[in-house]
Amino acid sequence: MKTPKKSVLAAIAAIAMALPAFAEKPVTRPYAAGSPSGGIPLWNPGDKFVAVASGACSGRCPIYELYVFEDGKVVFAGKKDTGKLGIFRKQVTADAYAELLTTIIRTKVLDDDIKRGKCLKGHPMLLVMRSTPDGQSMVTNSLNPGCEKHSDIAKQIEGLFIEWTEVANWIASK
Repeated sequence: MKTPKKSVLAAIAAIAMALPAFAEKPVTRPYAAGSPSGGIPLWNPGDKFVAVASGACSGRCPIYELYVFEDGKVVFAGKKDTGKLGIFRKQVTADAYAELLTTIIRTKVLDDDIKRGKCLKGHPMLLVMRSTPDGQSMVTNSLNPGCEKHSDIAKQIEGLFIEWTEVANWIASK
């Protein structure tokens, strides 16, 4: 049996890279696997919450988790390149939770597969999270702000989380 020549393999690889990017699919995770960075989750079973987490990029970008609970409690975990490192809590109105939940439902980011389109390298992933109705698990989906079909929705959701929780100075690196 003959092995394909390198030029054929290179052509196949080039074609594969030119195809549209795959869709991101929502995933349901149980409480035990509910922390984006591993360890004990920043929420308890039964909690109703919405959250975002920003991941690593090529270069410097803030790595954090930001949770908003049904009662307006906010939990921020600054991991790297943020204005505050560690876990911080504050209280906002319950309207923040309602508004952010409405945005997540309206955009269907946790219900549908969202195709990415063409992507630029080096952008941080934004993980969008929401508790399940019973509060025992969470639904997550990753958005890549560097991808044409994820960019606007990722910026909108992250921007609203920052605006409603007033944590811009906690996220911004000093």
